[in-house]
Amino acid sequence: MEIFMFIVLFAPFLLIGYFAYKSLGYQKGNIVLHLDEWYKDYNKYVKAIEIDLNRKGKEAKYNGNYHFEIDGKVYILHPQVITTARVPTQRTVLKPKND
Repeated sequence: MEIFMFIVLFAPFLLIGYFAYKSLGYQKGNIVLHLDEWYKDYNKYVKAIEIDLNRKGKEAKYNGNYHFEIDGKVYILHPQVITTARVPTQRTVLKPKND
């Protein structure tokens, strides 16, 4: 009976945590970047992503229209703005393109 009550009470919190984690872009196959600067100019932003990926040892090239080719695979850029400790930060999520 105690285990049942534990599951009933904490299951909603576990589900909320799970979906929050998924919505932040941390899924299998995704590449998540936190760049040092905030980029308002899209061209500078994608160039900074290329540079950061190249520094991390990946072969990256921007193909236009939110598409990157990274180590031979195509990824789609999903920029996010999140708030951490009341400070907005720019998160870069690159998701593999499913053909």
